Amino acid sequence: MANRPSPKKLRIGVMLEEVQFSDVVGMDIFGNLSKEYMNEVKQFDVNGSLAQFEDYAMDIEFLFLATALEPARVTPGLRVVPTVTYDDCPRDLDIVIIGGPLLSHRPPQADKFMKEAWTKTRVWMTTCIGSIWLASSGVLEGKTCTCNREFLEGARKLYPGVNWLDQRWVVEDKPYDGEGKGELWTGGGAGAGLHMIITYCLENFDPKFVDTMALKGLDFRLNGNAGQFYID
Repeated sequence: MANRPSPKKLRIGVMLEEVQFSDVVGMDIFGNLSKEYMNEVKQFDVNGSLAQFEDYAMDIEFLFLATALEPARVTPGLRVVPTVTYDDCPRDLDIVIIGGPLLSHRPPQADKFMKEAWTKTRVWMTTCIGSIWLASSGVLEGKTCTCNREFLEGARKLYPGVNWLDQRWVVEDKPYDGEGKGELWTGGGAGAGLHMIITYCLENFDPKFVDTMALKGLDFRLNGNAGQFYID
């Protein structure tokens, strides 16, 4: 049986503009833990096995951020409709997820959002060169992070005040103005970022609930190199 209660509500911001789409697909892990998803799939639960998890499903609100509300481009040429601009998005979210845009994409509105929300949002997660985007705002100075290992040398030259590690993901404390401990999770390439989010969910929510609703539900198999460190 599930034995770890979930928070009543999560507000998750996804910076969804000019990013590698695979970098942010981990948001679907969170989505499968939501009440909305539970209500959709329990009609197929002929054996009633999901009933034990209904109290663990969360009220999750996703906010998809961009400079404007017009359809925003993500790879490979897909257009998505943001739900809020950087200027209008609340700063005190629960989690912010950042994928990797190229260095040419640095809108001042995003920079302002990252600076203002940095200490007000408890958990920040980046995948690939999303950490380089976050570093461009100045908030990662003195922090230990990672990015896609193919870009590590470039990251070290661009932001030498950040301690860049060659790991699949890195977890670091960060300042937070609210209750609890602020956390920064930075991941390598898209696959590492996905495993990073899975690990976060297994550590913060009931693991059996996560395994049933997200890992088995999305047919993820945590075998091979799914850990925090590279094996080659």
